[in-house]
Amino acid sequence: MSIINVVGAKIWGGGEQYVYDICKQLQQRHRTAYILVDQSNEDMQSRYAQVGHVMTANLYTLKGFLSVNAVAKQMKEQGIHTIVCHSGKYILFCIALKQLTGAKLVFIKHNLVPGKTDIYHRWINAQVDAFVCVSKLVYDDLMTPAIKDTSKYHVVYNGIDPNRFQSFSDAVPMKYKVRTFGYSARITERKGLYLILSALEQIHQNNPDVRLIISGAGTEDQIKKLKDYIHAHQMHSYVEFIGFTRDIEGLYRSIDCLLLPTITREAFGLVICEAMYCGVPVITSGSGAQREIIDDGESGFIVDPLNEHSLQQAMEHVMSDAVNLPNIITKARQVVEQRFIINRVADELVTIIDNLHSTDK
Repeated sequence: MSIINVVGAKIWGGGEQYVYDICKQLQQRHRTAYILVDQSNEDMQSRYAQVGHVMTANLYTLKGFLSVNAVAKQMKEQGIHTIVCHSGKYILFCIALKQLTGAKLVFIKHNLVPGKTDIYHRWINAQVDAFVCVSKLVYDDLMTPAIKDTSKYHVVYNGIDPNRFQSFSDAVPMKYKVRTFGYSARITERKGLYLILSALEQIHQNNPDVRLIISGAGTEDQIKKLKDYIHAHQMHSYVEFIGFTRDIEGLYRSIDCLLLPTITREAFGLVICEAMYCGVPVITSGSGAQREIIDDGESGFIVDPLNEHSLQQAMEHVMSDAVNLPNIITKARQVVEQRFIINRVADELVTIIDNLHSTDK
């Protein structure tokens, strides 16, 4: 059964990594995976070519509708029977593809968007054959009293691909001191980056050997704002911005603790799972589904969002001798291995898709 993933993003993020990892798993299961990306995004095309068949269209203009007939034609020629939509921005495009091809439509809900009960959204919900929510929080947000039949709504937690972290596959290096913090996410305020910088500035006054490594992609304006902040606050000696890196193993080896105090609500937290698998303790906020991943004080640390003082206290706490870091690291690794591995995600997704098509037989 062939599947096409519709990816309209311009910058690589957690959702795009999800598609990459799932397509890799589908290959291993001898399932044909196609990925539809914008014709101008060469970076997305080159990355996805490693794990599937790349199709291109003009997705950035009118949300792809200028290309809908051409894409539908290619789907029929390739025998593609399942459309997987990864963004609400492209759900109407995907519904049009479904109507033109007769394919089943699966909507992966990567974001927290409260369910709506107006006629328009009830119509959209009726067109989708299966909703897959990446956390229980996403599922709960989606549910409304208007939904009577919940059978097509599923919770399938996201997960990491351990093969991306082969140097950590057998065991994780234990940490006993935290001196170098890390940030790995998009360069944006909503991820709590400037809360980190402000807290770190205070900590550095009494701990001159503390450091921060910042990794992530962003727009030119976002990156300029970050560099200007570092310059204005004279933080060059202990804050390093390395941009987006594909050497994610190297990043996790170079830091002692990951910081992700997201301000807005998180639908999941893939980078949190990555760090936990690689033996890096995590401090995150309780702004969303992070609490479904981390047990505060047991497998990581959760602080209040928008609370710089709470973040600073947590950072100073992990730097102290009061924390049993090996115990935190061991428990965090166990949590990911038991619940958040991509093999399980792919198995559950394939089962959902197969069940959709079994009703046609």
